[in-house]
Amino acid sequence: MKLLMIGVGKVRAAYIREGIAGYTKRIKRYLPLDTLDIKEERQTPGRLLSVVLKKEGERILAKLEGADYVVVLHETGTHTNSRGLAAHMERLLSGGKKRICIITGGAYGLHPSVIERADMVLSLSEMTFPHELARLIIAEQVYRAFTIMRGEPYSH
Repeated sequence: MKLLMIGVGKVRAAYIREGIAGYTKRIKRYLPLDTLDIKEERQTPGRLLSVVLKKEGERILAKLEGADYVVVLHETGTHTNSRGLAAHMERLLSGGKKRICIITGGAYGLHPSVIERADMVLSLSEMTFPHELARLIIAEQVYRAFTIMRGEPYSH
């Protein structure tokens, strides 16, 4: 199985970038992982938000070719705990999924076409997080899922 983590925009805060890099390095101990930043559209006065999200959505969807399973982070998604995410990932692994993509939207969210493409819509919390922080949280949770699956001490 290969994992692709897609995020809209570049992570500007150095401490978040460093955290993501640390967790992606750890995840790579368990499976191949790529990360991809999708160009963020500018929201300018007079420009409809739907146009911004559509352009970002088109860029995301173009990168999903060959994806067996797509997870989208969205506030309307289902909630789970770390053990539930680990169990879900374990089912994907044993089910022969070859390429899993996890998508985090930008500051304005995601176009409905991206959400419709998802096999799983996941909410990290009922609270609202900045999109950059959401990228760090999902990277940590994916790493934690692997440590749970392997019974390693990090998960305690």
